Amino acid sequence: MSERFIPLAQSRASYYCKGSPVHFSMVELFRMESTGETVVTLTFKNLFSRPLVTFTAYYRCKNRHGEVIAEDSFTYQDVYAAEGESFGFDDAVFVSAEPLGSVEVHLGSVIYDDGVVHDLRRCPAVALPPLHRLSESERAAVCRALNTDDAEFEPVQAADGWRCTCGEFNYNAGRGKNVCSGCGCEKLLIGAAVRDAKKHSTQRRPQYDADMQFLPVQDHPDTGANGRGGMQYAAVHSEETAERNISIAHISAAHTCDNAAGTVNIMKDSTADFILRYAPFITMAAAAGITMTAALILQMMIK
Repeated sequence: MSERFIPLAQSRASYYCKGSPVHFSMVELFRMESTGETVVTLTFKNLFSRPLVTFTAYYRCKNRHGEVIAEDSFTYQDVYAAEGESFGFDDAVFVSAEPLGSVEVHLGSVIYDDGVVHDLRRCPAVALPPLHRLSESERAAVCRALNTDDAEFEPVQAADGWRCTCGEFNYNAGRGKNVCSGCGCEKLLIGAAVRDAKKHSTQRRPQYDADMQFLPVQDHPDTGANGRGGMQYAAVHSEETAERNISIAHISAAHTCDNAAGTVNIMKDSTADFILRYAPFITMAAAAGITMTAALILQMMIK
């Protein structure tokens, strides 16, 4: 009867080792259904062009209180992983009777098919840029565009490589890899798919044509809480107003005499406004003056 392993947790590496031909990818925790114990597996990737035969890694496991409960090395024998191939995910490096809180991993040494031992402890660790998850709508759009189910994160560029939307870090190693070794998607297509998804998921503001004008529609004597009047504006086309019957929302703009940023100043004491406001009174006064003058002339002629 085969043992059943239930997935508990999965965490991608937060660093890479500069200059190393082996890259640490992921740590996974499983629970053995028969005993309830926690199983730790580590995943690595061969970046070198020669087959990887033997690899040694160091690990430190801590419980949920931060206490170290295991610290040891583990050697993978007879791997023969080709370039870009992952290994280690099917080997348990540690089995714990209590729940784990964290696992730390460090590279040890590697032997390729030439038999030479390469010490990887001298390769400095470099922190990877953090991953940011896509929204559900963005994730669905990217998965459709790339024909994959692995899109979860925003792709991000690092100093020596790039993180794919599947979360995999692709270490360039000076050669500039453009295809993700995790999901097989091309870097350019990934970027285009994510940009397109974000463009369509962002609520777009209404756009106005270059020939659109804002014309005053109606004067309101008391529209604001400050007791000042307001001018209503409607967006209309200068040449097509009579041909289109479009209901356009009015945009209110308080008319003030200050020059605050964004304020629309309406000059109520302009010459044209003065003439329109007081023209009836001027006409009446002129007519009265003419009438009185005519009456006086008529009286003088009668005398």
